[in-house]
Amino acid sequence: MRAVLAALLLLVPSTGAIACGHCVEDKVAAAYDHSVIVRSLERRHEVAFFAIEGAIAESPRLSREIQNALESTRGVDRGTARVSLPAGSLSFAYDPARQKLGPIVRALDKTLAPKGLSTSLLRVINQGSSE
Repeated sequence: MRAVLAALLLLVPSTGAIACGHCVEDKVAAAYDHSVIVRSLERRHEVAFFAIEGAIAESPRLSREIQNALESTRGVDRGTARVSLPAGSLSFAYDPARQKLGPIVRALDKTLAPKGLSTSLLRVINQGSSE
């Protein structure tokens, strides 16, 4: 009887498999800009994707504040910052020959901390990556 019940449960479609916006791929996709990727790779720069951690109050103002914080962080390529509050993610390009990712992230987290936010790395796309 248990084997039959287990088999029936396997046949029932799971709604948990539907994209929920919380998996890495969904977060990356929400902050992905193909033209930024192409331009950055042509210049041998890298593009980093991060999850935004904390209680995110979705507002255009907060999105602009995070984007401005990114754009003013030493090492981030101007015009490459992308923020998606609904997905809780962000991305930016940087030149690893001029500035390593660690100092960029520390500066960004320092800026976000007063808002109760922090970041966690999702993915880095560079010359050696296969998109």
